[in-house]
Amino acid sequence: MPKEWYVSFHGGEEKASLNNIHVYSTEGKELRKALNKKSLPEDIVLRELRGFVFGPDQNLYVVNSYFEYSEVLKFKGARNKNGQHDFVQVFVKRHPKMNPGIDHPFNVAFDSEGDLYVSSQNTSLVARYHGPVSKTGEPGTPRPLPEGLGLETELPPGTFVPSAKLESNGLLEVRGVIFAPNNDLCVADRAADCVRIYEARTGRHLRDLVSRSDQLDKPIHLFLSPDSCYLLVGSGGNDSILRHDLRKGSTSVFVAPKSGGLNGPAGMALGDDGLLYVASRNSKEILRYGWIDGRPRGKPFIKDLPDNPEFLVLVG
Repeated sequence: MPKEWYVSFHGGEEKASLNNIHVYSTEGKELRKALNKKSLPEDIVLRELRGFVFGPDQNLYVVNSYFEYSEVLKFKGARNKNGQHDFVQVFVKRHPKMNPGIDHPFNVAFDSEGDLYVSSQNTSLVARYHGPVSKTGEPGTPRPLPEGLGLETELPPGTFVPSAKLESNGLLEVRGVIFAPNNDLCVADRAADCVRIYEARTGRHLRDLVSRSDQLDKPIHLFLSPDSCYLLVGSGGNDSILRHDLRKGSTSVFVAPKSGGLNGPAGMALGDDGLLYVASRNSKEILRYGWIDGRPRGKPFIKDLPDNPEFLVLVG
């Protein structure tokens, strides 16, 4: 099957049909919905999907973000005869006592050992769960607190990076999470105007990689270049994208504010054509930029989308 673009939208109760991952061709034509809703049990409702990723078992893990449906859903990685992914199970489910940390989740990422990390907006923390191939605990359940966390306060099970409400060094308003080439965790803290770095496995805060002094304002989405040399950071407060050189440790403006009509930078991905594709959330478009110079390339790839695009991934 040829490569295709997967896009999640804001969705919501009044836009039930948008509560799915939508598939577009590399020419920008809408093809179908990626998730087979007919395969869902009656008690599973797709509502406000956000981040999604293929896991170490090759299956597809999708964030269901609406408050009472806060969970991570697992779908088969292989597509059925209709080109859709069939439901497998609720991989991570919110529970008021056993798993209160996941609440209005935003993003997911797997570490080098196959464990799953979930950022949640309402609890403003990053939680860690046993991955699908875990040999140390039941998949989808919270992992023990990492050694880097202090135990002065009672933290929700699975906490890897705590909220500032629980620990002084915690997060104010978490959004995107992604792993750096050395496996340290990069976390976008929207309210703190910075990207924080935490040591792999221990959860110890190392430093702030990108901060407001580098022209960053309300970071939300993160993207690691395929060659692992650059971390791109969507700056939602001034409609720009910064590029951090992981080798030199320097940060520069890559896509200038509002360049090409950028309004609310969201998901980012590199296309096979060597261009950077960016979801422009507020203008409901997918835009393209040169990978070398960050300048707009032609007209919007897709315009007049039916809703605010959130995440996009090139699949195939």
